[in-house]
Parts: sequence; C-alpha cells; structure tokens
Amino acid sequence: MKINIINSLILNLEKYMKQEKYSTMMITLAILITTIVVGGGVYLWQKNQVNQPITEEVTQQAVVTPVVKEEPTEPLSYSTTGVSVSVSKKTATFDYTAKTLKEMADECGSKHATDYFDQLVSKFSGATKTMYNFKYNGESQESDTFVVTLLPNKAGYTSLDQFKKDFDLCYAGGDAYPIMLNSDWLLFESSCGSGYSDGSGKPIGCDEVKKVVEPTLKLN
Repeated sequence: MKINIINSLILNLEKYMKQEKYSTMMITLAILITTIVVGGGVYLWQKNQVNQPITEEVTQQAVVTPVVKEEPTEPLSYSTTGVSVSVSKKTATFDYTAKTLKEMADECGSKHATDYFDQLVSKFSGATKTMYNFKYNGESQESDTFVVTLLPNKAGYTSLDQFKKDFDLCYAGGDAYPIMLNSDWLLFESSCGSGYSDGSGKPIGCDEVKKVVEPTLKLN
C-alpha cells in the first residue's frame, strides 16, 4: 500500500516537472516572439521616420515697416498754369538796416521811437530770406520777372497791419511789398515797375506772370 502511494507521488511529481518545463518553454517562446514583434515594429517605425521628408518649421517674423523720413514742406505754394514761366530760387541774408526801415516808415507817415528800428533789426539778426523768381519766357519789355520773397516771422507779427507798419513801401516800383503772413513766414512781392511802356508792343513779362501767380500764392 505504501509502495503504491510513493509510486503515485513520484509519477505526479514527474508529470508536474514536465508540465513546468513545458510552461517555462512556452513562456520563454512567448517572450521571444513578443520581443521580435516589438523590436521589428520599432525598427520599421524608426526607418519610416528617417525616410519621411523633413518639414521645415516656418518661423513667422514680424514685418518691419521702414520709417520714411518726411522732407520739410515747401513754405510757399503757387501755380504757374496758363503762363510760360521759369521759376528759380535763391537765398540771401536779411539786409534791412535800421536807417532804411526808418526812411520807409517816414515815407509812409509812421512814427516810432528813436531806437525802435534798432530793436527790430536785432530781432531778425541772422535771418535768411528766400526769393522766388518767376521769369516770363516769351519776348518782353522790362521787367520780365516777378519776385516773391519770404522772411521768417521773427518779430512774431499776428496781423498784416503790424507787418506793414514796419516794412511797408509807399512808393511805386519797389521790390518788396508786404502782402501776407502766417506764424512762420512773412511774404513780400515785387512790383512790375512803374507801368512805363517802351512802345514796342511787347508784353511786360512781369505783369503777365503776376496776373497768374499772385492769386495762387499761399503760405504753408
């Protein structure tokens, strides 16, 4: 009886060991297969990534708009439409003297203190005047050029009366009559002579130009 039991235990043990060995082999085989499958998958994925075209990352950059420096506006606007004229421009220093201004004021009947014009001239010290010369292009009697002069408003005039009180001309044939002003500029214009005609029948070019240009003059 005992022998049978022992034999039965031995057989069961051998059977169990065979099953364990079989199970171990199956597990090992399963691990091996899993490793091969996973490893192959990783390899194929990496290979596929290598073969993919490289997509460049586009970095948006802020568009920088260049700053355009604006040139200063021309102080005088005018039109020459309707007349054949050449326009030139030149500059000169302020050339009025206290004596000249006093004589002009006396001619117009304006009375000022003795040192008034000395003080006025000192206000314009270092100022530069700009002359616009509008020259008639056709045949002409004298004068053939209309002249507009700009002077910085260093005296701070706010009305044409103030401007004229200091710079007006009360005789014919002058070259700088006060006409208009703004806070920055004083505008003078020339006459076109005394109106004398030489009998040639030619137009007085200055008059031809002045009739067109003068109404369009504007200080900016």
